[in-house]
Amino acid sequence: MKHLLASASVAALATLPRVALAQDDAFDLGTITVSASQTPVETKRTGTVVEVVEQDEIEKSSSVRVSETLDTLPGVSLSGNGGLGTSSVLRVRGLSGKYVPVYIDGIDVTDPSSVQTQYNFGALTTAGVGRIEVLKGSQSAIYGSEAIGGVVNITTLRATEMGTHLSYSVEAGSFDTYAATFGVTTKAERGELALTLSHARTKGFSAFEENDRVNPEADGFKGTTLILTGSYDATDLVTLGFALNYIDSETDQDGFPAPAYVLADTADQELTKRLGTRVYAEIEGAAVDHTISLTYTDTKREYPIGFNRDFHGQRTEASYKAVTQAGAVDLAFGASYSQEEFAVDAISGTYEIASVFGEAQYAASENVDLSFALRHDDHSTFGGFTTGRLAGNWRITADTTVRASVGTGFRAPSLYELFHPFYGNPALQQEESRSAELGIEHHFPNAAMVKATVFYTEIDNLIEYDFATSGYNQVPGTSTTKGIELSGRMTLSAGTDLFGSYTYTDGKDSSGNQLVRVPKHDFVLGVEAELTDKLSGQLVLNHVAGRANDGGNAMPDYTVVNASMTYDFNDSTQGYVRFENLTNAQYQTSYGYGTSDRAVYFGVRASF
Repeated sequence: MKHLLASASVAALATLPRVALAQDDAFDLGTITVSASQTPVETKRTGTVVEVVEQDEIEKSSSVRVSETLDTLPGVSLSGNGGLGTSSVLRVRGLSGKYVPVYIDGIDVTDPSSVQTQYNFGALTTAGVGRIEVLKGSQSAIYGSEAIGGVVNITTLRATEMGTHLSYSVEAGSFDTYAATFGVTTKAERGELALTLSHARTKGFSAFEENDRVNPEADGFKGTTLILTGSYDATDLVTLGFALNYIDSETDQDGFPAPAYVLADTADQELTKRLGTRVYAEIEGAAVDHTISLTYTDTKREYPIGFNRDFHGQRTEASYKAVTQAGAVDLAFGASYSQEEFAVDAISGTYEIASVFGEAQYAASENVDLSFALRHDDHSTFGGFTTGRLAGNWRITADTTVRASVGTGFRAPSLYELFHPFYGNPALQQEESRSAELGIEHHFPNAAMVKATVFYTEIDNLIEYDFATSGYNQVPGTSTTKGIELSGRMTLSAGTDLFGSYTYTDGKDSSGNQLVRVPKHDFVLGVEAELTDKLSGQLVLNHVAGRANDGGNAMPDYTVVNASMTYDFNDSTQGYVRFENLTNAQYQTSYGYGTSDRAVYFGVRASF
């Protein structure tokens, strides 16, 4: 039996562009998701909604920020506190970053020292990123705590061909922005290695809305990222591998709420260093395949003029997963143990989580797939909690698929919420969620497609800051987010495609107030065209309406237009130009914070 090797092969194929896969029907598995279940599976066989962004789509994007690339997906919205490097929160179906864990090459990169455990997308660029999956809905049965709104799973570039290959890109543009990336991949019969080194710097623009300031200063950014992955077939049955990512960045910012620490047009700063590592062993057994892994992250943030100046978060996790088959049922089960630590100035705290999990995937017929996942997490502070997920997929015809899922989730109180001596509350319990979704997807003979999904999520016992008591407390009642996602693509003419999406989100807290920064209406319309055999372009319009700010008042609606063009000098070298905010719209994604004026960036990328 070769469960593990098959899964590894599927995961490797998932990193390839679909065009490459389609060149040989014998290996055309369609689009693969590695995040929707405990083992890789075709997206057309999943009962949960997962959006997949491939490398070619990433390169077409008019932004180098991962968060802005994902912002065009249905059900995903972005709010940021300024330019590159500043705090950026990605919301999935109206639920903020504290409900959306982020993984890079299997490493949980959320920051345990954050006020709420979450990931800051501000400094994450697309350099070295090969593929992104956004899994939606409550997924704690697969991922444990925080996975209430969804999960973002990022895979970096891998070697796809035998031999050694080099790549580079350089870019320059508005706000004195410069960026460079160098990559090398090598693949041999028994192993592979991939390295990406990138650096970006910009003088930037004012993080606090410049039109509201007398003398707005530019808030700059500089950061260096190192990504290294590799694997080696130690024997015919054992594969050893590792992943490492490291970022060192310096960001000028204007505090929170804007301009919290800016009294004389001088910049606050965030100095960040984050290391994430993972080592693993995959072992093929006669009846059961095994994966053993150990991950470690270390995040340090310094704010030289902040109220709290030094933040330090660490996470260590060991996990075991087994994959086997029982008749027509594929089974995955295992256990994990994690320890999270934080220190804020002289304050510190720690907790542990021990977990057991399992998932059964059953092909009920040629056109029906069912899956059931169950997980129990035992938390050292508030005790145990069990979550589950049931999902189904029905391919009514070769072109029409119906999918549905229901799931439960939880968010453990963060270390800051529990242990901070002034604001923390050790009596806090977990937030609990339930979610459901029902969707249909149809493909037309001319390569056009449409997809619609209705969704509903409710969360009990929210943890919120109480200004009356100056601390974090449990809020009784239930908050809800519900809505519909629509998306589609069609061919207008040879080489020209029209694509778009619309998301309606109704998000309310337990008092019936609209959730802040959550757009009721999020509309995306784009066109991409091959203008000649060497020149192609993309134009994307994003209209956002119906938001409330932190005070509950309405925020102005906005429409922003971005564009990009690429020119193939030859088979290995490509030039490109990106236009951000083409119409020079004045808008805010977070109340009081600025966004880019019209900007243009030029670049060249090559591989050989």
